[in-house]
Amino acid sequence: MSAKKDTYDIKKTNPFAKYFVLVVLFALPLVAYLFFLGGKHHFDTLPVMNESVGSLENFRTLEGDRVQLQDSVSVITLLGSNPYTRLGYVSNINEKIYKEFHEFDTFQMISIIPQDGVADIEEMRSQMRGTTDIEDWHFVTATDQQIKDFYASLDSGLELNEDLSSNYAFIFDKNGALRGREADDKDPALYGYDTESIAALQKTMIDDMRVLLAEYRFAFKKNRDDQIKDDE
Repeated sequence: MSAKKDTYDIKKTNPFAKYFVLVVLFALPLVAYLFFLGGKHHFDTLPVMNESVGSLENFRTLEGDRVQLQDSVSVITLLGSNPYTRLGYVSNINEKIYKEFHEFDTFQMISIIPQDGVADIEEMRSQMRGTTDIEDWHFVTATDQQIKDFYASLDSGLELNEDLSSNYAFIFDKNGALRGREADDKDPALYGYDTESIAALQKTMIDDMRVLLAEYRFAFKKNRDDQIKDDE
């Protein structure tokens, strides 16, 4: 009799344990989600900082081809007339951003160099091919004034260095608009990402690139689902 009673008592307490486990499994993820939802940089889309930036129509790759921002998610850097002095910046953006995203459809990296920097960038590009597939990395050149005009059109508030280089990388969407982060109570608006800082690239720029790419994935899925409904 006592053995049966013990068994009954054990069975009677099992439902409570089960409900407790269910609460833990479902409630904790919900609490975590709400916590991150309230984070200061949580957004469904990456904010548009400038819808109308200058054109790259007169810029040409080292092979003489045109590049454009339309229909591509683009990251632009400016390496200046002495690209070798920016080798560390190039390495950072290569390891943290380009290698992370270059296999995504429509992604491209564009590095702008004035004519004085072409010889150096040819050598750098040759060296990079040993460790990196640079098929989606376009090195483009233009006149000094064209570069200055394009940079000024970003209206970022970030200064262009005397050699026409910049410490910052810039994200553009498929419409050619500059994306970034709007100002909040603690931080100023973010127009460009400091390529000298591994933390800025790894903790901030990677997150923002993922948000932008997810935005297009969701849009594609919605359009596909709508098309399926229309066909039914």
